[in-house]
Amino acid sequence: MDVTVIVPCYQAAAYLRETLDCLPVGIRAIAVDDASTDETAQILADWQSKDSTHRKVMTHTQNLGLGATRNTGWQHASSEWILFLDADDLLEAGWAHALETYLAHTPPSGWLWHPYSEWDGERKRLRQTDRLLKAADLVTKRLPLSPSGSLIRRAVLEEVGGWSVSRDRVEDIDLWMRLWQAGHRPVSWSNTPWTRYRTNVGLTKDVEGHAQKVFARLDEFVERGWVRATERQEAEGEIWRQVGRTHHKAGRWEAARSAYDRSPSSLKTLLLRSLTYLHVAL
Repeated sequence: MDVTVIVPCYQAAAYLRETLDCLPVGIRAIAVDDASTDETAQILADWQSKDSTHRKVMTHTQNLGLGATRNTGWQHASSEWILFLDADDLLEAGWAHALETYLAHTPPSGWLWHPYSEWDGERKRLRQTDRLLKAADLVTKRLPLSPSGSLIRRAVLEEVGGWSVSRDRVEDIDLWMRLWQAGHRPVSWSNTPWTRYRTNVGLTKDVEGHAQKVFARLDEFVERGWVRATERQEAEGEIWRQVGRTHHKAGRWEAARSAYDRSPSSLKTLLLRSLTYLHVAL
């Protein structure tokens, strides 16, 4: 299978071993340490020593951010396909065989995805998502794809310039939008949620800060003519609804209500808001 898995790492020691363990021996993988100061480097060294033929570790001397770290990984890969996996997420057992079978028998596009489960470390739930029919859906709908588990041809990444290295704006929807504007469309290669997306760490804990980075990216899309101003307004409402749901799932009731109040009023939102008063989690 002509695939390399890219694992960007920063202060990842708490969950990194579990993530690396989901990559079978023989699968090509490049882990990039973005100048971590915890035990990340030692964990990566131990992991590489068990299969040095297929496993590579690269290290930044200074912290450059997630986009730059992903870029370092794929730019040093020689495979046709690049699969991204964040250092706190997992790929379920059997993913490699399923993907190998798909790539061998199905003429693929240059951008593949599969469903994913949200996971708080104990419980899994299938992420509810929407279909993507136009560019604006990338910011107004519930995205069916996440960076972890996304599979993109290396040539396509070269074509669009890879991930944004800006640290004050989100890098995932930026890449999705640039892929879309370049004529590429995401194709689902499986109905199985092979990715387990961890929700109790990282961006899902600083949701307001993440939302502000999304809004900055939306403004850029409007300036470039990729999204209309009315679509940007719709997207902002959807983002606040998602912020509310993230807080709601974590039992942060007041924060959830505050976010719901900033999303468009609807029967569903009113119901969600009322559940926070009853302390009923999603």
